[in-house]
Amino acid sequence: MSNLKRLFVVIAVIAVTIAIAGSFEGSNVLDRAIILGIGIDLEENGGVVMTCEVVSPGNGTEQVGTFSKTVTVSGGTVNVALQAVSELTGKETSLGQCVVLVLGSEYYENVDFSDLTEYFINHHSLKESVVMCCCEGTAKDLFDKGNALAQSVSIALSSALLDHAEKIGVPANNLLKFTRSQNELSRTGYLNKVNFVPSDNTDAQLPDKTLGYIGYREIAVFRANRYVCTLDRQEVKGFSLLSPDTVGETFVTYLDDVTRTLQVTNKEVKQKPDGKGGLEITVGLTVRYGRTDSEQVSGAFTAKNDKEIDPKLLKDVEEQAQTVAEKFLALQIERNFDLLDFHDIYRQKEGTTTALVNKPMEDFPVKITVTVKES
Repeated sequence: MSNLKRLFVVIAVIAVTIAIAGSFEGSNVLDRAIILGIGIDLEENGGVVMTCEVVSPGNGTEQVGTFSKTVTVSGGTVNVALQAVSELTGKETSLGQCVVLVLGSEYYENVDFSDLTEYFINHHSLKESVVMCCCEGTAKDLFDKGNALAQSVSIALSSALLDHAEKIGVPANNLLKFTRSQNELSRTGYLNKVNFVPSDNTDAQLPDKTLGYIGYREIAVFRANRYVCTLDRQEVKGFSLLSPDTVGETFVTYLDDVTRTLQVTNKEVKQKPDGKGGLEITVGLTVRYGRTDSEQVSGAFTAKNDKEIDPKLLKDVEEQAQTVAEKFLALQIERNFDLLDFHDIYRQKEGTTTALVNKPMEDFPVKITVTVKES
């Protein structure tokens, strides 16, 4: 079952539970504000502004089964803010079904948020697998885009970020992996950076209504829960290329003035010490024509999936991949962060030492070789 289907099953179970519980006097579920997503922004006095997308079942004369609403509160700490959500909704907050945690830009760019990750990773009901990301602008503004997305913002975010690693080759992260990354050896990790992108499309019945979608092509880098920099699309492509857990990267190539799109269907990444203090990385890519790639012939579009790939195109992809990988590796040296766990490769060989922990990225010379073959 896909991640998206799982999410819809969760929501369906919640809806059924609410409907059943509505027929029982004093059922506990009616006393819960079920939180689907949490956004964290920086308050002017240094506290947090928390925005929650809440499924809040009605009771008494209220409508039972209202899908969701956003609630925004302020507090000196995350715990105080969650208590404020309970006071505002008149219900006990429940984080067991929370699927996404979003940090606003003013917050993550200016705050050491170690206390936040420690609170959530130790929370008794929040799942360690909750999707964690950051956003352009405020998390509150993002959560307020539910009408523009025509669906739950929390579900739109989590389903996109969970699925896109295998579909378009952009790595995704969760609370557990990020928390570990900030406490182990190089103390470097990343969060997907998302944003709302307005669309030119309009609703025929509501022409003035804003429509749009979630963009997620950038990545923010963190060291010890402090912001380092943001990777642009090409740098993300280089990072993704060197990450063994992603496939789906695409490369646009040209032959005889016709555009061809090649998609990575399989990948093998190997990293090893070169015996001289540096590293050797080999990347083997298997590609095929993109499913929608086509050529106009006599007014018709002919799919290219079943045709042999010209060696010139394979060579072009190899050169493109080599370039974006080297660009990312150069950025790691420039900003001194380690998303590829070079330090850990040497720890496995030599053990943890103070010298290794403090070793700068410029002291890891890297030789990379990319090969490409047809699927």
